[in-house]
Amino acid sequence: MDGDLLALLNGGAAPEQMLAELMPVLGRVLDCDRCVLFLREPHSRRSRATHAWQRRPEFVLARPDEGWQAQPPDLPELDPLFAEALRNPTALFIDDVATADPSLVNREYEREHFRHRALVHAPLYHEGLLYGVLEPCVMETSRLWSAEDRETVALAQVRIAGSAAEYVARHCR
Repeated sequence: MDGDLLALLNGGAAPEQMLAELMPVLGRVLDCDRCVLFLREPHSRRSRATHAWQRRPEFVLARPDEGWQAQPPDLPELDPLFAEALRNPTALFIDDVATADPSLVNREYEREHFRHRALVHAPLYHEGLLYGVLEPCVMETSRLWSAEDRETVALAQVRIAGSAAEYVARHCR
């Protein structure tokens, strides 16, 4: 396991600092093009992309940041990955959006909103509630996620879930 990542996850930094520093470190460790952290308040169902890193400017998540917004009521129907995250805290590793099971991945939705080719969709649960999704991704090619990638994501999920919940409690207004 990468020393910088372990130091960050074990360092005890405030949620704001740790989550911001995590995106580029995780992007490097997983050799991704972009890492985005989507956080949500599970009771009000308001959410936003709070933290992001991208390897190149053209990989930025191209959507306006309008602050904490109500989730669209039809989001689970539009985005099967999100629907699965609401039911299951296990990370999903999508090797290729173009060939993924359509019951799990809405290809058009992914292409229109995220433009990635391969991704990890890692739910962040704290005290039984979904507080967000960590999404490392590869933009232009498919990707086979290794056992080490899976271990890294699982560790990150466990270690940052409490910080995500604390961040949401402080900032979602």
